[in-house]
Amino acid sequence: MKPQKKNYPPIFPQPAAAEVTQITDGFYWARFSLPFALDHVNVWLLDGGEDGISIIDSGFNDAPTVAQWEALFAAAPLKGRAVENLFFTHFHPDHFGLAGWLHSKTGARVQMTPGEWRMVQSLTDADNVERLEQLYRPYYNHAGVAEDVLEKLLNRRMGYRSVIHPPPPSVETVHPAQTVILGGHAWRIIGGYGHSPEHASLYCAEEKLFIAGDMVLPFITPNISYFPGNAPGHDPVNLYMETLKAIRAEVPDDVLVLPSHGIPFRGLHERVDDILAHHHHRLDKLSQVLAEGPQTGYAAMQGLFAHRQLKSGDVFFALGETIAHLVYEVRRGNVVEKFEENRIIYQRGS
Repeated sequence: MKPQKKNYPPIFPQPAAAEVTQITDGFYWARFSLPFALDHVNVWLLDGGEDGISIIDSGFNDAPTVAQWEALFAAAPLKGRAVENLFFTHFHPDHFGLAGWLHSKTGARVQMTPGEWRMVQSLTDADNVERLEQLYRPYYNHAGVAEDVLEKLLNRRMGYRSVIHPPPPSVETVHPAQTVILGGHAWRIIGGYGHSPEHASLYCAEEKLFIAGDMVLPFITPNISYFPGNAPGHDPVNLYMETLKAIRAEVPDDVLVLPSHGIPFRGLHERVDDILAHHHHRLDKLSQVLAEGPQTGYAAMQGLFAHRQLKSGDVFFALGETIAHLVYEVRRGNVVEKFEENRIIYQRGS
């Protein structure tokens, strides 16, 4: 049965552009527009008094976001204050896009996990572009992607450098299970996997706050994709579901969840259960798609997302998500893959 979406009521007024909403004493919510179907991203400002301000994530690298930041720096709580920390949950451009710009403006130290920083370095290294294309072109060929679509997908993956501000020259790497001081409070880093290499969520037991990043969202689920270049046995769907179980075990249900998209909400454990049910529903639907016969990853994507009109930008994520779920089932023997005429063909296991 398909999981039902819950309607979370607003707890706080949504911040207008160039303004903030206070969540608790010294903790603020800013909301930045995005030029995508997913039209916004949340950023968090933590006022640590004499310890200065900490900023969690940056928004996208575009003129409206820069203008909004300039307005925020001209008003409380940022006006006249030192920014001591820039913490980034993960490398995606809606979260890390202006990391370099914020660092240049504030001189603050930059923190993120080593897995995310390595991805930034990989995707911004001009000398690495050819190697990346050698990984991705056969990946899309094997998925059965037509040549014209393949070029668009390659351009999207190789275009990371063009959509972020040049990154900071270095970062202070922080690790899952480590405690960091942000805004005068201790936050435990909870590692997240499957959506990105080493996503960092933050839990503050003292304030009962959970900065979930993209790991737990109230109205949508994060993209969980399989991409080439990982170690053998890489299984992003399983990694993500295990992350959700770890969050459920480590973070109490009575926290206020602060997601990167959507609105703050309560009911963490129920939402985790809903997202797990969503992925099991997707696996069931994939089995129904493959019941029609052996298929390439691209054909399976069209069946799995038949309920949506996929635009060219959507295919990048939909194909990656489809192959991730196929890989999950292959690892468990529910789906068999074979190589035929430069294509990987998937079929239900016996």
